[in-house]
Order: sequence, then C-alpha cells, then structure tokens
Amino acid sequence: MKRKLLSMMAGTAVVLGGLGAAMAATQQGPGEDDLNIGQAKVTLTQAIAAAEQKAGGRAAHAELNDENGKLVFGVEVVNGQQATDVKVDAMSGQVLSAQADQADAEHEGKGEANDD
Repeated sequence: MKRKLLSMMAGTAVVLGGLGAAMAATQQGPGEDDLNIGQAKVTLTQAIAAAEQKAGGRAAHAELNDENGKLVFGVEVVNGQQATDVKVDAMSGQVLSAQADQADAEHEGKGEANDD
C-alpha cells in the first residue's frame, strides 16, 4: 500500500514539475517589439489614420517594424478588392510609401484554389 502511494506521489510530482517548467517557459519578459512601441512618438491610432487617409480605405492589419534601425508602422489598407501596403514613420507620422499589395496582385484573377 505504501509503495502504491509513494509511486502515485512521485508520478504526480513529475507531472506537476513538468507543468511548472512549461508555464515558466511561456512567461517571458517583454519582447523586442514591446520595447520598440515605447520608443515610437506616433501612436498606432495616428499611424492607422495617416495610412487610411493616404490609401482611401480601412486598415485591416498594422504592425511596428524596425527597418534598418528606423521604426516604421506597416499598415495594410483595404478599399474594395484593392489592398495597399502603407509605411508610416513611427517618429514623425509621415507616410513614407504606399504600394499596391503585391501578394494580392499576384493572385488577382487566379481564384481561390491558389490562395494557399
């Protein structure tokens, strides 16, 4: 009886120890992107507004990127079937570029079967 109890307790300890290690591995500190957002002088909302005004649509996706040491918001703006990738300087709010989304242009007219 004691052996069964000790066996079960040892098994439980191993399982709980593994769970603790797994949880500790997923609870990391702030990532690089988290630190970069604090350095940006322009808010995400301001960057989205600038991108939407430039491309004449609504933002579908936005992210902060470090491009050669320069913080840039990348905003995908959609207007009907057209998607535009807009880059906004995270320090000044100036629109740096606006280009038709190349991935959408490549698939245009090819149908759903090629969207993998």
